[in-house]
Amino acid sequence: MISLLMALMLSPADSIGDSRFILRDPLQGATPVTDKDLRPARQPYCRTEADVQRAVAQVRNGEPGDCFVKDAAAFNRRR
Repeated sequence: MISLLMALMLSPADSIGDSRFILRDPLQGATPVTDKDLRPARQPYCRTEADVQRAVAQVRNGEPGDCFVKDAAAFNRRR
């Protein structure tokens, strides 16, 4: 029995000690966020009819409008 304990105590650390411990990766600094998107600020509502017409024309040309049109019927009106 004593010889077994002596053999375990004198054995190299590779066979007993290192196999029991799992070392974690060292902590690193802040990691960049890659899966988030930034949304633009909400556009203000159009105040005058001229603003509405300009925004409708911009949307029809494929551009983002300068202001938000509340009434969807403005897109159906003809000039």
